Amino acid sequence: MSSAAAPRRRTQLERRTESEEALLDAAADLVAERGVDGASLARIGTRAGASRGLPTHHFGSKDGLVARLAQRAQDRIDEQNHANAARDGRHPGNSCGLDLLLLSVDTYLTRFEDPSSDDRALIVMWGATFPTEASVAGMIDADRRSREGWADLIERGQRDGSIRTDLDARTAAVLLQGFIRGLAANLLTDIHLLERGQGRRAGRAWIASALAPRGQGRPDPTNENGGLAQAATSDLT
Repeated sequence: MSSAAAPRRRTQLERRTESEEALLDAAADLVAERGVDGASLARIGTRAGASRGLPTHHFGSKDGLVARLAQRAQDRIDEQNHANAARDGRHPGNSCGLDLLLLSVDTYLTRFEDPSSDDRALIVMWGATFPTEASVAGMIDADRRSREGWADLIERGQRDGSIRTDLDARTAAVLLQGFIRGLAANLLTDIHLLERGQGRRAGRAWIASALAPRGQGRPDPTNENGGLAQAATSDLT
């Protein structure tokens, strides 16, 4: 006589991870709804259906939780970007730096056409860094990592000839981040501001025009049919 197998017991690590994810989900919802100041640790615990003190137990402080939430939001954007790159057959071995950068921009802005709580919270947390007495060091660190990623792609494009070499990569990364963050914030503020996809396509075209070598077309040099850079440039015409 056979018996059904007993369900596997979750490990302590699995239980902790599930608890933290539930708290981060609650934090994202509250930050998106009320802002960083309105998302107290106690409220986050209650929203997650846990004790009011559990967020402190897991994250230590409000800034610690904000840092994890910002990192998770950016990790999810990175994961989507990798999935999109795999779908399109694009990777560092067969794509120029400008095409990889434009793919990243496209992935980022597409998310803000139908934003999740994580996406909304990321922009709200960014705005929370503006007051001079704000304590959101975790978000500032996440922003720094994001800029470094953009700068790395710009430097790659400069090496392969798809991006102008007269630009300082770090400065260009600051301008790029400001542009796409500002566009994302505008899309969140007024969902009817532009037709769906219009801001993303035009923004991608502006970036391609600003970064590509002057006087040259913008095809992907490794793709006979042209790449994202070429497609983006056509949106300007």
